[in-house]
Amino acid sequence: MSPVRSFFSRERRMGGALICAVLATALGAAAATPAAAADDPFLSSLVGDWIGRGKARTSPTAAEEIVYCKIANRLVDSGKTLEQKGRCALATNSGAIKGRITAAGGSIYEGTLDSFSTNGIAKLTGSGKGNTVTLVATFTDRATKRPVSAKITLVSGDGKYRLVTEALDSDGNAAVKTGDIVFERN
Repeated sequence: MSPVRSFFSRERRMGGALICAVLATALGAAAATPAAAADDPFLSSLVGDWIGRGKARTSPTAAEEIVYCKIANRLVDSGKTLEQKGRCALATNSGAIKGRITAAGGSIYEGTLDSFSTNGIAKLTGSGKGNTVTLVATFTDRATKRPVSAKITLVSGDGKYRLVTEALDSDGNAAVKTGDIVFERN
């Protein structure tokens, strides 16, 4: 296979991963670890109703589109888990998203997400420091039915949070920026 054809084949494999990564980060995920989210300043900063606006791509070669999200976050399980529900929409795709996120101890975060871009449940794992959490999302892309992964960076501050997503190549390196959304309290 030629290098150009190989590149575009890899780009198609990462297609739906891009939008899912945007949405996965917007909504988070959770594992059944008994850490107290109420004690986690980062998770606590995400509680409330949010409106997100920004840009996203549905594939690495697609043009950027405007994306809008409406997300509601609340602490559940005696304050151990951040539960998130909402919707995101682009001109080419939209749908419901739900997830849960927990602090798994120390600076570790992990969880799951169900969205209109995943074929089944996406898994999220990562770490944080201060007002920033970086996650890796692994899931099966709904459109291509292939396993994919994405890097998700969340930065919280000044009553807002920003989420930036990047599709990862097969070596785990950032291949292309796929989303940049700023969430403000509703």
